[in-house]
Amino acid sequence: MNIPKRVLYYVVIITVIAIVLTLFISSHYPLPKISIILFWMTLAAISESLVIVLPNGVGLSVSFATHLACIIVSGPFLAIIASASSYVFCIIKKRNKFSHIFNTPFYKTLFNTAQSVIAAGISSLIYLGSGGSIGEFNLIPTIFSVLSYTLINTLLLSELMALIHNKKSILSSWINIFKGIFFNMFTIGLIGVILALAYMSYGPGAVILFFGPLLLARFSFKLYINMRSTYLETIQAFNKFLEAKDTYTSGHASRVQQYAEMISQAVNLSEDKIESIRIAALLHDIGKVGISDNILKKPFSLSASEYEEIKRHAIIGAEIIEGVDFLKDISTIILQHHERYDGKGYPFGLKENEIRPEAAILAIADVYDAMTSERPYRKALSKEEALDEIKRNAGTQLHPIYAKHFIKLLEEELNNKDVKTPC
Repeated sequence: MNIPKRVLYYVVIITVIAIVLTLFISSHYPLPKISIILFWMTLAAISESLVIVLPNGVGLSVSFATHLACIIVSGPFLAIIASASSYVFCIIKKRNKFSHIFNTPFYKTLFNTAQSVIAAGISSLIYLGSGGSIGEFNLIPTIFSVLSYTLINTLLLSELMALIHNKKSILSSWINIFKGIFFNMFTIGLIGVILALAYMSYGPGAVILFFGPLLLARFSFKLYINMRSTYLETIQAFNKFLEAKDTYTSGHASRVQQYAEMISQAVNLSEDKIESIRIAALLHDIGKVGISDNILKKPFSLSASEYEEIKRHAIIGAEIIEGVDFLKDISTIILQHHERYDGKGYPFGLKENEIRPEAAILAIADVYDAMTSERPYRKALSKEEALDEIKRNAGTQLHPIYAKHFIKLLEEELNNKDVKTPC
């Protein structure tokens, strides 16, 4: 895989900063006993090895709990050693394969390690600078430490994502990442405080005892994630079934998902809503299973009665999805994805803010892909022609604000399509 030079330069800069920070901390704070170092290194590596990969690709790890515990128990030097160990020695199982330092691209390990060292090092200095004491739990400094760790981690990661995808601004991606993990970081931080208090009061044995319930909670959550993954695989199977039924729409749902996700991120929707849109995009036409093949595959324009029949697919799809407890919230999005901003859509003629934001976003993505795809009764429009249609229909058929964001994204894509990304 060719990595853009800008990404490699960024990784080098982050690594240099981590090294300088490590040298500063090592010259100002004492090195803990080797037994203490080995204990927390092992705990940190195990914690990171138990990372849970969510359906959206984001990894949820409890290793920060060990980093924070190290800050409270022994200070900055132990914190950066433990944080580095998290990524250097972890072994993660992904799809029945084990990922470790020897089969992971070097630049990824380097970035993850440097990022973690910087976050742990600076947040530990902030802990001490705001009145915290090594070997004691102080509430306000701990809150400052958790907040700074989260800010630094998300900012460094957002900049990396912006460089990889050649984006000029990191604001929208940083907000989405920060909102997505903010609550989790404080929850995991609470676990870190418990580990620190257990260690300071009763020693390493107590930490291991508290670590057991943490592993049990992780196991329960992993079962939940596996269940969600099974649902998502079922959704993919539904999608393939629909494409087999109507070959002219092959790939349509996946493209709609991509466009809808782009808009959702541009308008800074929460990660939960983005996840709902991802699923709804894949299933938005599932109601077509109840529509006759003669209508779906008709090689020319539909009659008025046939059009009324095909309009039923929104209601049919919502009724199908509503019967699945995990997908109940998705059913409303599917039901409304053909409603229009001006109230002339179907099935209920909703307008403006009566339409859910997720459905309004999905409608734009659906319309755009429909226009740029071949159909039995017409040829596909070019991207430029489809963009003009989106502009003309913003504020009537389509939600004006979401359409404006989509237009901006498309124009940036069209303007950059002939620009080569440096390698």
